[in-house]
Amino acid sequence: MIEVFYFFFFQSVAINMAYMPSHLRALGLPGREIATALAVAPILSLAVPLGWAWLADRTRRHDRVLRIVACGAWLGFSPLVLARGPAARSFSVILAAYLAYAVFAVGMGGLADALAVVRVRAGAIYGRLRLWGSVGFVVAAVVTGAAIGALHADLAGPLIPLAMWLALGGAFVASTRLRSVREEATRPHAADIRALLHAPGLRLLLLAGALHWACMAPYNVFFGIFLRELGLPPVAWGLAYSIGVVAEMLVLLYFHRLHTRFSLDALLAAAFLVSALRWLAVCRARSPVALILLQSLHGMTFGMFWSAAIAMVAATVPAPLRATGQALLVMSINLGGAIGNLSTGALYDMSGPRTLFLLAAIGEGFPLLVVLRARHHLRAAIPTARNT
Repeated sequence: MIEVFYFFFFQSVAINMAYMPSHLRALGLPGREIATALAVAPILSLAVPLGWAWLADRTRRHDRVLRIVACGAWLGFSPLVLARGPAARSFSVILAAYLAYAVFAVGMGGLADALAVVRVRAGAIYGRLRLWGSVGFVVAAVVTGAAIGALHADLAGPLIPLAMWLALGGAFVASTRLRSVREEATRPHAADIRALLHAPGLRLLLLAGALHWACMAPYNVFFGIFLRELGLPPVAWGLAYSIGVVAEMLVLLYFHRLHTRFSLDALLAAAFLVSALRWLAVCRARSPVALILLQSLHGMTFGMFWSAAIAMVAATVPAPLRATGQALLVMSINLGGAIGNLSTGALYDMSGPRTLFLLAAIGEGFPLLVVLRARHHLRAAIPTARNT
């Protein structure tokens, strides 16, 4: 059932990424307010996921905690669906709803991955489990875009937030069918977290992840708006994101084979290098077709980075701290996301999207440098874990 949860959860991620920024723009919000609303989740991810993960690890009931956060995210998002008239366009209402949603939603991915890692340690391949999240992303991106076009829906209307609310509801229902596998393990203590953070390999991974995610902010927040301002219809936005996620799916599916041939630090370095080239190409591209096709590089930007990061966490974090290890990874990348989101909002209003993608291309040099300068620490931290 973890596959079904991934399927619906990443539908909500797709709609939030591809369509909610344009929905907020259609409501009349400027770039600064859009970026602020979308930065709520990354900011909360600096601490909140660790609380949910710690609760799950201490109780050893990851399934129950996941149900709580899935239900909370679903209910918390409801005001964005139900608000009408001036309330729907009020930044204070939108911000409050994103806050209520994000307090819970920031814990969903890490807890789901913690449950998936148990199956990985039993012989499953992570990419084949997580693949269903990518399938859900593609379905939501394409169907939502097609529905907007077919119904001639107003982007400021309820269709987009309703689609995201339904996806969150599906994730909650799927979470009620999940059950934790009982493992013989001692309950973790606060000192165990400190020991994790003192491991050089894991610290370097968290630093590289934060830097990389900061560089992804222009794509995560403004790429859909960029396509809209180029005059492309909503179905084209869904197609663009879907091409990226199909490439991501292929990397997730075959990552375990790449891992048998290349070290994780080499795969991380390749992800950051290709991402830099991708952002530079997006910055310079003038053809909408070229912009859409460039999304095929998302397989490296996200698929390769995430697969390598999960492989490292699965191989180095002890079983009693599996949710905590996933939470630390989520917190690190969302630290970068929060910084990136808040800075890109003001820059977008001043200089537009092309400048943002140029800065992202330059910025990818920093996580690449971290990996290249610290290869011996990363290799020392990673024992063989070929089934991830």
